[in-house]
Amino acid sequence: MGRDVSFMQYLRAHGNTAGPTQRPLLTGAISGLIAFVPFEFVLRISGARQAIAEGFGFSIWSSTFIGALLMLIAGMAYSALFKRAANDVRGGWVFGASFGFVVWLVAPITLWQLITSHPIAVGKAAMGLFGAHILFGFALGLMFPWVHFLIQSRLENGNRRSEFRDDKGGT
Repeated sequence: MGRDVSFMQYLRAHGNTAGPTQRPLLTGAISGLIAFVPFEFVLRISGARQAIAEGFGFSIWSSTFIGALLMLIAGMAYSALFKRAANDVRGGWVFGASFGFVVWLVAPITLWQLITSHPIAVGKAAMGLFGAHILFGFALGLMFPWVHFLIQSRLENGNRRSEFRDDKGGT
């Protein structure tokens, strides 16, 4: 019996791929935007946002908008990569923090330096950039299960209302 329970917990976290009614990409996008808030806060207080804007020749506002768009896409990538494992309330923060680390490795460390041929941020700004990415992933991992729950409950409540109308002779 104990073995069956642990197997069910495994399936709950790592089961079949998410179905079309579970909206994992929408959940990832919303969670990515929510996690962008602490990410941007750390970038601003560390001076990394200013360094990024100057490095690419953008204004602060356009740099922030592009950053929000990229973190929205990163949230969608998180949901596509981890699927149901991203929905784990107890372990989502670990998946998220590790995902934030990978995003930091890919974006500012690899791609940005290839594009501009020099480091985007140095010193305190570079530390802020690293911390912001880890915090982004952590917040993403914490928020994803809760946002998914809210979206899923809205879908279920909407389906119940339409089923109720159909059962009572409504439209």
